[in-house]
Amino acid sequence: MLSEAGADLVDPQAVDGLFGGMDPDTCDLLLDAAAADATELTERLVQAWQDGDATEQGRARHSLKGICGNFGMTLLFERCAGDLATAAALKDLRDCREASLAALRAAVARLQ
Repeated sequence: MLSEAGADLVDPQAVDGLFGGMDPDTCDLLLDAAAADATELTERLVQAWQDGDATEQGRARHSLKGICGNFGMTLLFERCAGDLATAAALKDLRDCREASLAALRAAVARLQ
């Protein structure tokens, strides 16, 4: 699943546009905020899916997709719109989140 992703985890142009020329301390603050928000929203989406709460699913998906779009996490953006009916899909979403956040940090590190 994620092994297929390769470089598709983050959009280098989006990362450069957001973080290019930014001082390292500010980059770290933004990365920490993105990680915290992506983690919270992923877990809210999973919980809403498990609870059958369509309204909260919609809110969590929308917010998570916003974070992904703002930070160039392309694969996670796609995955958060998917069906989460199986344990494997939930694991894949969480794994994708972690891989995307790691790829985002690595992409930002390359800019500095």
